[in-house]
Amino acid sequence: MTNDQRWNRLSDAGLVERVRNPIDRAEREAALEEIFLRYHKAISTVCAYRLDDLDRVKDVVQIAVEVATRELIGGDNPREPDNLRAWLCGIARNRCLQDHRSRGKEGPLPLKTLTADDDEEDRVRRTDEVNRMLDIVATTFTRHQRRIYQFNIRQELHGKALANALSISTKNAYKFAYDNKIRVDEGFGALLLAKHGRPHCAQLARILDRAGWDGEHDERFTRILRQRILRHLGTCRTCDSCGICDQQQTRLKMRYSPVLIPILIAPELIEKIPEIIRRVLDEDERERTDKRDGVRAAAAGAVLVGAKPDPEIKNDNGVLDWFSNLAKAVFVIVLVATVGPKLFPTVFDKLQNKTNTAAVRLEILVPGGYQVYVAPTGVTCTPVSRKNCDLQLRHGTRVTLTAHRGEYALYDGPLTWMGCPSGASSSGNSCTFVPNGSARVCLIADYPMPLDWCRGKR
Repeated sequence: MTNDQRWNRLSDAGLVERVRNPIDRAEREAALEEIFLRYHKAISTVCAYRLDDLDRVKDVVQIAVEVATRELIGGDNPREPDNLRAWLCGIARNRCLQDHRSRGKEGPLPLKTLTADDDEEDRVRRTDEVNRMLDIVATTFTRHQRRIYQFNIRQELHGKALANALSISTKNAYKFAYDNKIRVDEGFGALLLAKHGRPHCAQLARILDRAGWDGEHDERFTRILRQRILRHLGTCRTCDSCGICDQQQTRLKMRYSPVLIPILIAPELIEKIPEIIRRVLDEDERERTDKRDGVRAAAAGAVLVGAKPDPEIKNDNGVLDWFSNLAKAVFVIVLVATVGPKLFPTVFDKLQNKTNTAAVRLEILVPGGYQVYVAPTGVTCTPVSRKNCDLQLRHGTRVTLTAHRGEYALYDGPLTWMGCPSGASSSGNSCTFVPNGSARVCLIADYPMPLDWCRGKR
């Protein structure tokens, strides 16, 4: 996911603006990745309160990310971009409820009233406590296991990134990450039993006494003690299979699960989220392409329907045939007049210029975060108000375009005007020229800008 500090400085509303009105796909992907990098643990926390299971939480969070991505690129949600965190947590709650319903008879949702928006001070305190306990558990690992723990849990590396850090194959990296997650989860449960399970099980108390564990000196929680507690919980023939401690461990972990689970699944989510974003954007682009192809096919079909019939074909009802052809001709004219300018703007602009020399068309392209004031028309062109960016002017009108950086502009460098005047480039915050015929002017910020964007493929 992106580490660019430019995105860290943007507010939630600024990120939403970048998703809705990006310069190109790369900017939209980067803004989406920053949103979920910022809030994936909040989403995971909401799901952990309700599902309390590592794999279920991970699956539901990924579904919530996909749903949120689709709504963000759709442009309608969130209605209050400044409340992005609450909106994402709401999606997560709904997905948890749907997951629970789909599982039918697996019992009710845990009776949890807490959410990811709980008291910040309490959340930070519990997070610090869990992180301290995890580090205690990690001290009981081998040297190799501690390296995996540091890269996987603390630096949140997974897959190829973890493989590069450990100098191993990607296949082994996935295996080591999975084993590490299980090892950490089990070790955390063993530490909880060591701290709080003594009053509930006499045999566990004897195990702790033999290890010299008093619950106050963390350095006495050793690898041997961890393994002995886990064997006490085990179900094999040589293990104790203690049902009392098993239930007690489950009860104790419930308190910490909303913090522990997001930490354990974070590396996998950070790897998966960019893949989810790219897949959703690919599907959206295919849908848009299919719609455009459908419009073109409809226009071509209408032309074929209105074609002149073969004179050798006899028609016994000449009057009805005449009215039918007339209706088809009217339909084709209306279709061409409405769809034609959108499909073939250059051709229709030339026709309009030939038939109406008193008007010229000026199209302005503005990147997200900027706005352009147009004089003498008095309108402001922005990516949101695109109707103000496509103007009809009297022939010979002298136009002045003045650019302003908005609240969400990322770049402070100089601006460039492409197509001002008459196809040349002009720099500065203003551009003054007299358009001759149809003209397109692009405001370019001081960073790489795709030419397709300036050619009109927004």
